[in-house]
Amino acid sequence: CSSCHGDPSVKRRFLILPSLLSGRVYVVDTATNPRAPSLHKVVEAEDIAEKTGLGFPHTSHCLASGDIMISCLGDKEGNADGNGFLLLDSEFNVKGRWEKPGHRPFLAMTSGTSLATRR
Repeated sequence: CSSCHGDPSVKRRFLILPSLLSGRVYVVDTATNPRAPSLHKVVEAEDIAEKTGLGFPHTSHCLASGDIMISCLGDKEGNADGNGFLLLDSEFNVKGRWEKPGHRPFLAMTSGTSLATRR
């Protein structure tokens, strides 16, 4: 996690779990009781969609600023556009989008593309 790199005063305390199915982001406290991790916070899909237009959070990345960037595979209407990155602050509140307005990142998914499993 880059937000902890080189700073011994910062602890890796939370596990960030984006959920494709629910659209939520679960934050699990793994430090208070390591043998029994507990749910610290849930970022609701409605809050993410309302503030960013994004949906289907996929992969989380810790930034050196302490913010958390999460790639999203679609928009709030369920289109598989792979159209952006959700930004959470250090308290796990929706801060906005990571990318600059008008600079939508190109991800390997476009409209009409579906996720398929290998057999």
